[in-house]
Amino acid sequence: MVAEFSCAGVSIRDEPEDHSRYAYITMKADERCGAFVQWAMRNMWHRLLVVYEPERNRCDLSSFFLGNNCSFCQLMEYCASTFEFETKTT
Repeated sequence: MVAEFSCAGVSIRDEPEDHSRYAYITMKADERCGAFVQWAMRNMWHRLLVVYEPERNRCDLSSFFLGNNCSFCQLMEYCASTFEFETKTT
């Protein structure tokens, strides 16, 4: 998946107080993005907040829970890698 913008400022060793309050990824809205958003929503459930910006034709995927950057980034990485694998094998 190709992201236009992203922000998290996290590493596994970060303390929750030492990094930004939330993580996000911005992608151009197209058919592939839509499929990925659906995939991520099925895998992340209530942890993912998705906002579509029609005037910029993009989707913002962000951590629904403040202070959960590290787990959000890990789950997004998992979703991206499994999405890539699944879409290549089908």
